[in-house]
Amino acid sequence: MTSVKHTTAFRFVIGLAGLSLILVTVQTTSAQLNSSRARGALRRMAGFELTNGAVRVKTITDASKTTANVAAELRIVFRLEQDEAGHWRVAEVRIAPDRWEDMALISNALAAPLPIDECSAPGLQLGGKAPIEPTPKRVRCLLGSLLGISVPSDAVRIQEIAPSPVPLASKPSATVVAWIGVEARAVNDPKGWRISEIRTGDRDWVNLDQLVASVNQQKQNRARADMQRIADALERYRADKGAYFVSDSHAVLIDHLSPVYIREVIRLDPWRQPYKYVGQRDTFSLVSPGPDGKDGTADDIARSK
Repeated sequence: MTSVKHTTAFRFVIGLAGLSLILVTVQTTSAQLNSSRARGALRRMAGFELTNGAVRVKTITDASKTTANVAAELRIVFRLEQDEAGHWRVAEVRIAPDRWEDMALISNALAAPLPIDECSAPGLQLGGKAPIEPTPKRVRCLLGSLLGISVPSDAVRIQEIAPSPVPLASKPSATVVAWIGVEARAVNDPKGWRISEIRTGDRDWVNLDQLVASVNQQKQNRARADMQRIADALERYRADKGAYFVSDSHAVLIDHLSPVYIREVIRLDPWRQPYKYVGQRDTFSLVSPGPDGKDGTADDIARSK
């Protein structure tokens, strides 16, 4: 089985954000892979929920009843963000209509830094200075560097760049819709056809099971760190007030802890679900529903006193 290497550049496929460790599959265990089944498997790989029109299957090769190779184009939505130095970076990828995944988290899972500097040359800017809005040339550079694709190339085609309004104390950002060429390996297991590996450009193959597991481990670590910061703030609150904050609402808790007892406002866990808090004068519990987003299951992450 192909291992995930640090040079892998198909980094947006993790999520990639509220991911479950179970990959959704197309329910056909006996039939050979065709374009319709391949499209369904690509739409739902590794936590993605793409629309039918966002997947174009180009070819299916080396097909048998159990395996096949697929070449396709995926319409992916990214969010770009500009840092204080004027450099643009790929900040998030949209994995479902209402869900985004943090690209820094994906980068950490793969131990590979996100490309920035190589796409900040004067030739990609206006007048030698970073523009307020990202140019198509810069966007192609960023996505090409991310995916291991030498641009210009038909494997990275920009459909739309939409600069976002800049809220107070926020960073300039833009939403990018792009068509990305991918290669995928499909397998037919007892649950049906699913995508097991994928790659872009000249990068190595990414095993999606390993990738999802790695991202969820990163998120579990982040959730435990969040809970530690909240628990430390609760101890400071108790030392000052003589008791823990009494409430069954995490949102109300954070409103009372911030900014005196905790600087960072922590409302959502790394899977974008609200933390749960129940506090009495002498005890408290903090819970994240974990990767599956459901309370009371084996993957819950909890902290109590």
